[in-house]
Amino acid sequence: MDVTVRPLTTDDVDVACDIQTRSFEDVDRRFGEPVSKPTPAGRTRQRGRITHLLQHDPGGAFIACLDGRSVGIALALRRDDLWGLSLLAVEPDAQGHGIGRKLLAATLRYAEGVGTAAILSSRDQRALAAYADAGFELHPQIAGVGVIDRALLRAPSDRVHAGADAGLADEVDRVVRGARRGADHERLAEAGPSYEVNDRHGRGYAYVRAGFVAALAATDDDTATALLWACLADAEGEVRVGHVTGVQQWAIRVMAAARLRLTADGAAFWRGRQPPASYLPNGAYL
Repeated sequence: MDVTVRPLTTDDVDVACDIQTRSFEDVDRRFGEPVSKPTPAGRTRQRGRITHLLQHDPGGAFIACLDGRSVGIALALRRDDLWGLSLLAVEPDAQGHGIGRKLLAATLRYAEGVGTAAILSSRDQRALAAYADAGFELHPQIAGVGVIDRALLRAPSDRVHAGADAGLADEVDRVVRGARRGADHERLAEAGPSYEVNDRHGRGYAYVRAGFVAALAATDDDTATALLWACLADAEGEVRVGHVTGVQQWAIRVMAAARLRLTADGAAFWRGRQPPASYLPNGAYL
């Protein structure tokens, strides 16, 4: 079998979306999770993610072909001194041929000279092994899922204000994760409500999308806690707080107090540093 990896182009975007959809559906089936049907809004977000990273990080965007058929996609980003793997997906019927590892190797070349690297992984055993073999340190993740009992919500903090300023958020990111998001804030702001804290006690921001905490970063745990409660108060229906590792005990305490169901949520892999504490990353933009 002939496996080739080449740079992704704009002509590949729709094929890449299809590969991602089928790959993620396969993981859900193997772990007994409900498989949600793609929606037009979801497809729009997929295309937006891929085209955004292709525009800002063409050196980290690749597609893999098996005997001439497109079967895999990988996207990586670089922000200041941080490299992150945004997406790696392989068609279910093409797995087991080393395609994922070839794509990972291609994206890691885009990390050369960067001090910190991060990957957010699903529970897929092959992915976990590949990232560990690449020299990343594994940090198990949990998620909090459920419908909020409004009686459990904390009183809104007057420190938290609606609407996150991208300039403030970039400064928080520089302090918290060592890298600004830049244009990624525009993508995150499209998701839904956002919040910020900017006072003498701390600074931070958060983004929410349909009950999902899309990203959160703060200069201290108290500020992060206030922002997370604001996100939960905004949510209607089922909420999800994901990508929580053992260093984010503040988030675990909030999820427990809100009576969210705690479940396994794959793993975070970091190289060059430990996961930032007052921080909940975004799966696409870390």
